[in-house]
Amino acid sequence: MTRGSSHHDHIIKTLLGRPATAATFLRERLPPEIVALMTPELPVLLPGSFIDSDQRDSHTDLLYRIGLRTGRSALAQVLIEHDGRRRPTSAVLSKLLRYIALTGEDHIASGGKPPLPPVIPLVICHGTKPWAEPPDYSGLYDVGPELAPFVPKFAYTVFDMRTTVDEDLSRDPFLRFGLAVIKLARGTRAFRSRLLALASDEVYRDDRIVQLFIYMINVYTDLDRPTLDMLTAPLSKEERDEVATMAQRLYADGKADGRVEGKAEGKAEGRAELLLDILEYRFGPIPNEVRMRIACADPGSITSMVRRAMEAKTLDQALNPQKG
Repeated sequence: MTRGSSHHDHIIKTLLGRPATAATFLRERLPPEIVALMTPELPVLLPGSFIDSDQRDSHTDLLYRIGLRTGRSALAQVLIEHDGRRRPTSAVLSKLLRYIALTGEDHIASGGKPPLPPVIPLVICHGTKPWAEPPDYSGLYDVGPELAPFVPKFAYTVFDMRTTVDEDLSRDPFLRFGLAVIKLARGTRAFRSRLLALASDEVYRDDRIVQLFIYMINVYTDLDRPTLDMLTAPLSKEERDEVATMAQRLYADGKADGRVEGKAEGKAEGRAELLLDILEYRFGPIPNEVRMRIACADPGSITSMVRRAMEAKTLDQALNPQKG
C-alpha cells in the first residue's frame, strides 16, 4: 500500500516537528515516571540527525531537549522504524546504543561539560512486523554475573502503531488522525471508514491537514479519486485546489471511476465497498436491502452511484438517477 519511505520521514516531521504536538506525544508515550519529572515548558527539537545516509529510507530520528524538575534537562531520542522487513534481528537496539553514544559525543563537542544529559530512547514501530525485541538492551546477551558489568544496559520505550487501536493513538484529535493516516498506509481495505471515524471539525482546522492528504496521495496505492474527494470535502476551496493539483499526476484524466493510473483498481467488490463507505458516511446506517442491491449491481451502475453519492442530498437520490 505504500510507495516510498521519504514521504514517511516528511510527514512524521510535519506532525512531531511542532513543539506543542511533540509535547503531547511525549507526555502520552514516555513512561509516567519520566512524565512526572518533566517541566511544563515545551520540548525543544534539536537540529541534525544521527541516522546514516544509507538507513534513511527505513528510519527517521528526532531529538528533543526536555526540561526536568531537578533543574537539569534530558534528551528524548525518538527513532521511527518505517519497515520491519529490512530490519535484521535486534538491529534497531544496536542503532539506539550508537545514537546514545553519539549524543554524548555531540554534547561534549559543542562545548558541554559533564554530567551528560540522559537519553530516553523512544521507538515508534511503523513496520510490518510486531515488535519482539527485549525490553532492555542487556537482554540481547546471555551472560552470567561475572560478565554482566561489561554488558551495555539501557531501557527504552516502544510505541507500536501496528498494535495500537486507532482511537488510542492520541487524545489530541489532529495527532490521532495524523498517526492513523501513517498507520493505515501499511495496508488495510477499511482505511476509508476508519479515517472518517476519526475526522472531526478540529482535525480539519489544523493547517497541517493538507500535508496529510498529500502524503496519502503519494503513499496510498489504493486511494481512488472518489475517496479523496470524500475525505477532502470539508477543506476550504483553496485547500481542496492544492490537494487536487497534487493529485493530477496520479489520477488519469477523464477516467470515470477516478482510478489511479497503472493500478489494478476497479474490481466490483472494491467499488461496492467504497460506495457503502460513502453512503454510510453521508446518510448513516445503510439498510440491508440497499446493501443487497449494491452487491448485485454491475460495475457500471456502482460507478455511477459513487459519483452521485458525492453530491446527492438523500440516499434515494444517490441510488436512483431519476431522483436527482
